[in-house]
Amino acid sequence: MALRKGNHSLKTNIKHSPRYLAVKLLDRVADSGSYANITLDQTIEKEQLQPADASLLTNLVYGVIQRQLTLDFYLKPFIKKPQRLERWARQNLRVAVYQMVYLDKIPNRAIFYEATEIAKKMGNSGVAGLMTAILRQIERKGVPQLTTISDPLTQLSISASVPQWLVAKLTDQLGLEKTQAILTTINQPAAASIRVNTAIATVAEVQSELAELDLDTEPSEISPVGLVRRGGFLAGTTAFAYGQYTVQDESSMLVAASMQIEPQHQVLDACAAPGGKTTHIASYLSAEAGGHVEAFDLHPHKVKLIKDNAKRLHVADVVTARAFDARKIRDVVANKSFDRVLVDAPCSGLGLMRRKPEIKYARQPEDLLNLQKIQLEILESVAIKVKLGGILTYSTCTIVNEENQDVIQQFLAKHAEFELIPVHTDKELKVATTPYLRLYPDDYGTDGFFICNLKRKMR
Repeated sequence: MALRKGNHSLKTNIKHSPRYLAVKLLDRVADSGSYANITLDQTIEKEQLQPADASLLTNLVYGVIQRQLTLDFYLKPFIKKPQRLERWARQNLRVAVYQMVYLDKIPNRAIFYEATEIAKKMGNSGVAGLMTAILRQIERKGVPQLTTISDPLTQLSISASVPQWLVAKLTDQLGLEKTQAILTTINQPAAASIRVNTAIATVAEVQSELAELDLDTEPSEISPVGLVRRGGFLAGTTAFAYGQYTVQDESSMLVAASMQIEPQHQVLDACAAPGGKTTHIASYLSAEAGGHVEAFDLHPHKVKLIKDNAKRLHVADVVTARAFDARKIRDVVANKSFDRVLVDAPCSGLGLMRRKPEIKYARQPEDLLNLQKIQLEILESVAIKVKLGGILTYSTCTIVNEENQDVIQQFLAKHAEFELIPVHTDKELKVATTPYLRLYPDDYGTDGFFICNLKRKMR
């Protein structure tokens, strides 16, 4: 792969440069296991970065995480003693090589200069010299070709930067062609999507208001209340503050719609934080008709998010939120008291690899079965709360069978009082909705998602 040379003004305050901040942020995320998006937002706010610098920082952080295995493959021939390379130094090299390979407007001279200055600041002149030597060698020889990897699954793993165990699992469950399609899309930028609060605004009104702010959007292909923008920050507008819309992935918008909620229904949302689906459920309910949603979450600090979102979106009159473990809900609410119950279960989040790329490195095969146990425990706990004729909806933001259809099959094997029913959608989709709705990142460019509806028989 050809690498570039060029001229660039090298004067910079290194401690406030996007590249230095990227290395620090990547090192922090790797150390703490935190999500990059939270740390990134905090850094941009703290540093008060100009839009161009904030954009570069975002590009570097997400680009390096998304391409981490590929970048390490490129670096491997040039690092003689990898065990002696400190974590921050490896991040520094990844940031540099990412720019050399994937960003065509940044000259190598600028990349090398800042990588060296970062190394001096975070290490010493010795490690700075090593950084420079490695990068100069890469410039001379070029990075190795992915086609030199003979094993097809290994090549797919490295080229898509997805752990090999996960590539093998997806290939086994979905086939090679579908796996390739999914992995091709997950390293593309995620779109920003919003759900319009139709209780106080129409989709057309919100779209027009955003257009006046030069925030052009397109209607969602899969939800009639969704708008999509290719890039951009949509949570900083007056319309957002007034509750005319909320930020929510398109696939997530399908959950409340699938539940076929009526204004008078009593609804239980068993794993509710931060409240996107809770408030969507609430938009179908009427306080006058007696409708209400009871929202539970394990973490007290997240319950505040549910309440805050309900207030902003003008649905607080039909929402009650409290902290409680959904696995222990048996004695908290009455049996057979809810028309609809939602279990948006804790999961591996593997459907979010485009939006939260660090997830794919954090998960291990054993996590899937450990999570499956929790998912089944929650379903077991809430099943008795569903009224006769009521609907129990199970959803996840993952794309592996262990957490999706395998959970449902095990649940139904013990609960003959429930039966599968088709998943209702407001728009006709190109994917099957019977017996489950399985949405993959390549289908519509959304998060991967799974939805299943179980109806409690009348006898």
